[in-house]
Amino acid sequence: MKNLTISLKEELLQDTRVNAAKAGKSMSQYVADLLEREASHETTSADDEIKRRLEALQRVFDGPKLPISENGRMPTAEERNARR
Repeated sequence: MKNLTISLKEELLQDTRVNAAKAGKSMSQYVADLLEREASHETTSADDEIKRRLEALQRVFDGPKLPISENGRMPTAEERNARR
């Protein structure tokens, strides 16, 4: 493990000291646990976002097919761009 020095406002330092004592941890361990939890939460949020987007794409792909073929063949560029 590596050491890290941080600067905190006095009130935040006191609150953190109290919360660490309530949790039965040293200040160092308490802050490290908070940072680890935050880092894993961000990873989970990013994973959830990727999963949500992939599911949305899958719904589009699974949706009704568009009637773009004519008699079993794809239209030519001229046919696609012709004004109807």
